[in-house]
Amino acid sequence: MQKTPSIRHLIRNTALATAIGLALAGTALAQDKPVVKILVGFPPGTGNDNLARMYGEALSEAIGVSTVIENKPGAGGLIAAQALRQAPPQSNSLLFSLDHQVVMLPLINKNPGFDVKKDMVPVGRIVNFYTCLVVPASSPVKDLPGYIESVRKSPAQGNVGIPAPGSQPHFLTYLLGQKYSVDLSAVPYKGWAPAIVDLIGGSLPAGIGPCNDLNEYKKAGKLRVLAVASDKRYKAMPDVPTFGEFGFKMPADSFIGVYAAANMKPELIKQVTDATRKMFESPKLVEKFASTQMEPAYAGPEELRGIVEKNTEFWGEQVRKSNFQAQ
Repeated sequence: MQKTPSIRHLIRNTALATAIGLALAGTALAQDKPVVKILVGFPPGTGNDNLARMYGEALSEAIGVSTVIENKPGAGGLIAAQALRQAPPQSNSLLFSLDHQVVMLPLINKNPGFDVKKDMVPVGRIVNFYTCLVVPASSPVKDLPGYIESVRKSPAQGNVGIPAPGSQPHFLTYLLGQKYSVDLSAVPYKGWAPAIVDLIGGSLPAGIGPCNDLNEYKKAGKLRVLAVASDKRYKAMPDVPTFGEFGFKMPADSFIGVYAAANMKPELIKQVTDATRKMFESPKLVEKFASTQMEPAYAGPEELRGIVEKNTEFWGEQVRKSNFQAQ
């Protein structure tokens, strides 16, 4: 004789079926949700990477996509920039780019493997960051004129640590030497972090690199910042003069911006562009971007394109004057 299922058994089976149905429905929805890949040319945990993750989360919420961060470190961001050009249309790829990738790499490489104007569509600038001249706290040098005088007295003081060869700090070192008629030698490191270690240890007399990585060391009295490359004083270091105050005329602010692959669907590029602009209407999100020690500074596609063209013209001239050998 067949037993009639108990009410408890029926309820349990119904609940199980409902749970399975919801899980399958959720999977289907997740599969239907477009995926946008964000390429980052630097390792996880760097300032660029952290900001990209904040941006990706905000983009997901704004336009209902799933964002995936793909780190492609190496060659100063060259690998990531090349990956954007090579990305298939269905990957919906964006590049979270330092200005170095779209300004300097095409200037210092004979064949960078990408064309900023043809392969990339500007979406918007997210933040500005600044470049600083710094010396160890143990140095007797107190200001920029004092540093130049120390180099004249002791040429070894003219060794300036920089994050990478062919970077803007490399050519700012060149500009500094030209303006004051002193012999400054850019000493390339594999990134700014090891240069900072040598600065703190006193084995490197000076360095030029991103200011946002120096804030805590400055506050702790381990480093002394002499000048900042900015049109206005850096909010985090209001006591530090700008290079402009010493008579330098140059594009001062470095930046991080977003670029879409040229083969991304125009309607999706528009969605991403509109969402990026609207992010800066949220004080909470702007504050979150500012927590990276970089300054939120939105610029739309056309303004970003103009900034890149202006910077490329200026730094291109310095690359030529310095006789830098393109790789």
